[in-house]
Amino acid sequence: MPDETNLSLGAFARDMKSDAFRGELRGSWATALLYRAPAIPVAWLCARLGLRPLMVTLLALLAALSLPLQALLLPLAAAPICVFVGGAIFQILDCADGTLARTTGQTSQRGADLDFIIDMAQWGLLYLALGILADRTVGVGWGWTVLGASAAWARLLARVVRDRLATDSVPEKETKPLNLIHYPAVFLAGISGLIPFLALSGPWIGIAIIALLIYGLLDIAEGLLPLVWHA
Repeated sequence: MPDETNLSLGAFARDMKSDAFRGELRGSWATALLYRAPAIPVAWLCARLGLRPLMVTLLALLAALSLPLQALLLPLAAAPICVFVGGAIFQILDCADGTLARTTGQTSQRGADLDFIIDMAQWGLLYLALGILADRTVGVGWGWTVLGASAAWARLLARVVRDRLATDSVPEKETKPLNLIHYPAVFLAGISGLIPFLALSGPWIGIAIIALLIYGLLDIAEGLLPLVWHA
């Protein structure tokens, strides 16, 4: 294993030419375009500080756990910006731990599994934070928070369905050109990286919550299609 504290920034930048990055462009284009580049210097700095990928993953978890608290406790003038920044920081750290692991030769199945679990938890926490923001901005009581939690549940269920049925609309790991029929799925599958921006939607945040719920339900329906076709 290379001495990660002596690796150059260029060594980390080469991760953007990897198969993992090309697959990310197919399956999560917004994340790849918005967060992968800033994650490169973060991964390099973490290596210089002697941080392991697991430590970076745990830092990302702390950022995710803070999202509902920021939405609930910060002054309303600051809360949306802080939730957006916190969501973006999570995404950058989530990219950085993978880059750090691949560049320094510290990849492991346990690390990948933990990263996946924390990534799924982050979406639930972010959706919940958006619901809280909606209640504080346009709602009465906790109705939007419940809808946000429901949208999170739908997203997580959709992932369970896809994993169980081994379905995927986008061939992430293939490097051959996509067929035209894949492009709508590529676009829809990849917009997740834009969700932190919804914290900045102001009086339209309630509509954003409804859109997230509909998106999750459609994702479930798409994942269940193999059961329908083979019934």
